[in-house]
Amino acid sequence: MLQQLAVSLAERFDGEIINGDALQMYQGLPITTNKITIEESKRITHHLLGRIGVGEEPWTVRHFHSRATSVIGEIRSRGKLPILVGGTHYYTQSLLFPNSLVEEEQPEFLSTEEEKQKWPILKGSTEEMLQELWKVDPIMAKRWHPQDGRKIRRSLEIWLKTGKPASQIYSEQQNEDKNNELHGPDSRDASKPSSGDLLVFWTYASNAELNERLDKRVDAMLSRGLLEEVQMMYDFVQSQKQKGIALDESHGIWTAIGYKEFLPYLTDECRADVLKQEGIERTKIATRQYAKRQTRWIRQKLFEAMRQAGLTNRMFLLDASCVSKWHSDVEALAHDVTIAFKNGSDLPLPELLSSTAREMLVIKGRPSRSARYCEACDTTVMTEEEWMRHLKSKGHRGATRPKIDWQALYPKTTLK
Repeated sequence: MLQQLAVSLAERFDGEIINGDALQMYQGLPITTNKITIEESKRITHHLLGRIGVGEEPWTVRHFHSRATSVIGEIRSRGKLPILVGGTHYYTQSLLFPNSLVEEEQPEFLSTEEEKQKWPILKGSTEEMLQELWKVDPIMAKRWHPQDGRKIRRSLEIWLKTGKPASQIYSEQQNEDKNNELHGPDSRDASKPSSGDLLVFWTYASNAELNERLDKRVDAMLSRGLLEEVQMMYDFVQSQKQKGIALDESHGIWTAIGYKEFLPYLTDECRADVLKQEGIERTKIATRQYAKRQTRWIRQKLFEAMRQAGLTNRMFLLDASCVSKWHSDVEALAHDVTIAFKNGSDLPLPELLSSTAREMLVIKGRPSRSARYCEACDTTVMTEEEWMRHLKSKGHRGATRPKIDWQALYPKTTLK
């Protein structure tokens, strides 16, 4: 849906498209990464597609921001409209809100292995990294679940790279946002987006319709050769192992949905038929879960960031639930809003575009998160609601109930 709308806007308004999907930046594997086809692109110029080799590290957010900003400048210099499309949210947010990037003292882009060599603590276990984080940034250490290795590692990386605790950096950014709200747009950093130079379109579909489409998309990918691409990826990993090169399959192209889901099928010929069906089902489930995470991020992160920047009037939900109404409910509305945007005319209120927009474009309160540990049960919970629920649970009551020494109360007697 995103690619289809982007091409339509580029055709209508003389635009060029910038890829914002991290996996589509890898060369080859068009089915696994769901790259747009030549026919679908309609000869519209696309940027930042197929720029990374399969065995290479993915781009950091800062690297993407630098390259994408340069491309945007080139497109504008030609008098054309830059259109960013893609699903990697941290890439998108880095362009919309440059100050969300954590400034690094080191200008070079380090790979994961280089980072581990430079900062050995990053080689440690999640528990070891958390212990170090408690020393340098207890506020962030308290915020994360003890088993959330990715977030713990990221908070520690920020400290190592900047010399500042992540909590301090985030606090400074929040204070700046509050200053912008108090003093108006003139006080906003020039590097931040202003209401005059961006629009955000969110193509949304209800769960029932979206899940059905996603299942059909997986079926279509299989018919086009998904398994063949997964086999190629697996063969590449094996060839690298034979050369003594170990690839980190926890990130980059190896996180593409479909690869790990079909690994059992590729490695067990005796149960191939059963494992293939299981792989298909796992791929569909993972695809649906990813879509839910995207929706949750848009509602909880992106829309809140737009609100803090005073830009919610530039974010439009387009209800794509009904495929037969794509032109009227999505394409035509996007064209009308873009025309008003380019002409400097008043834009419609985003929440008035549809009943779905009125429902979805709202800020919902989120419970504050802070790790709390129950020693009696050896468990950690993250919110006050979860903590109260735990205290009332049968397991906790049983673990904390005073132990009665029945033998002392009723000592055994021996009859003589």
